[in-house]
Amino acid sequence: MIDPNARDKINRRGTLLLAILLAGSSTLPSLAFSQQLSDETSKIVDSRDAQNDGPGLVLSVSPKLHALQQRWAKVNYTLQGDEQLAAFESLISQARALTQEQPNNAGYWAWLGICQSTSAAAIGGTGALALAKKARKSLEKSIKLDDNALDGAAMTTLGALYHKLPGWPLSFGSDKKAKKLLAESVERHPTSIDANFFFAEFLFDDNDNSAAREYLLLAQQAPTRPERPMADKYRRIAVETLLKEIDKK
Repeated sequence: MIDPNARDKINRRGTLLLAILLAGSSTLPSLAFSQQLSDETSKIVDSRDAQNDGPGLVLSVSPKLHALQQRWAKVNYTLQGDEQLAAFESLISQARALTQEQPNNAGYWAWLGICQSTSAAAIGGTGALALAKKARKSLEKSIKLDDNALDGAAMTTLGALYHKLPGWPLSFGSDKKAKKLLAESVERHPTSIDANFFFAEFLFDDNDNSAAREYLLLAQQAPTRPERPMADKYRRIAVETLLKEIDKK
């Protein structure tokens, strides 16, 4: 049997990936809390956000990775069901191809892990766990190559993965590892909206609402990412959503 305290923590998190692993259901809504927004919110983001690069935009990544990031945002935030699953599979193939072209590029490995982990959340069941393990390996590879690449994207994502997944014997989730990675990521990259948001979410799930609120406020102050308009907009909405949740308590 699962310890009642562990079950309470899982329920607090409201993580759809955990729910599907524990319940063994064959269906899963399209996104976990960190990624999912209401239908009403989705309507305010129109399709031009994904392509709103603007003239003279200076990319911080390669054109190939930038294209993959833009496509990922559309797949993760606007697609559902079989269409989303097929699109994630395509994204994983594209990201894997990038790592094969440049096997020492930490950013490419980070994004392979990101595509694999978000795809796992959409798949559910035993397939989700297998893909989550692949994501862990990709993210660990990225960290080994350069743990500061892309503002610590791999470190932040791996921390979130440890946070979201259940621990042994169901999976490899670990709050201890999650906290270490997320705290280090936000310490190294204090202006990163993702690092601050995911650490805040971890603290919120750990019932430390006061500290969670502090990091959410820091996330609000993070610089905008003009090269990733859709991802930036949705992340800021997620920050506001979690702040409102905290203010209710």
